Amino acid sequence: MTDIPSSPEDFFQRFLPALIAPHTEKLRGVTSAGAVVFLVGERAPVAIRLVDGALQRDTGVPDDALVQVRIASDADFAALLEHAAPAFGSATPDEKKLVALRSLLIDGERAALVRGTQGSVALELVFPDCVRRIVLRPGAGPIGDAAECTVRIDAADFRALQKGETNPFELMMNGKLQISGDAQILMSLSSLFLQ
Repeated sequence: MTDIPSSPEDFFQRFLPALIAPHTEKLRGVTSAGAVVFLVGERAPVAIRLVDGALQRDTGVPDDALVQVRIASDADFAALLEHAAPAFGSATPDEKKLVALRSLLIDGERAALVRGTQGSVALELVFPDCVRRIVLRPGAGPIGDAAECTVRIDAADFRALQKGETNPFELMMNGKLQISGDAQILMSLSSLFLQ
């Protein structure tokens, strides 16, 4: 499955369900501790979760939102998906390589810790021609573009981090990962992205 759509509608309505469907039986009995909510541009929020191993998709921000992911525009969404394409081709829920899927699989105790975190984190992925910004906010509260913590990293280094080929401490020591603001928020959200 390498035909990743660039539109949010196609991604959430067609691609993501098709990615999860072959693994539904293996995931039977697994229900997410909360929803991961995506806000792309001015579109209605899309909340995803696993219910008994099947992907459930709704609109809006549910009360049990684990984390909200704000992506400013369709262009940013398309560029981020294009960058993530190699991971989609090889990832399975067992490998937990995709941030959204990893977030859907965290346990209730870690979900409560994440939801209890105050503030938000902006992830700035540096591409050769631009910087793409994603804002993550735990819980169901309002989300804006400002963040209390900003993480800046080259997009290729972020991909290596997601694949487990490097770690954040190594990247920080080499000056490839810059953190400004309240780093405690980032530490609280780290179980959403790291293996």
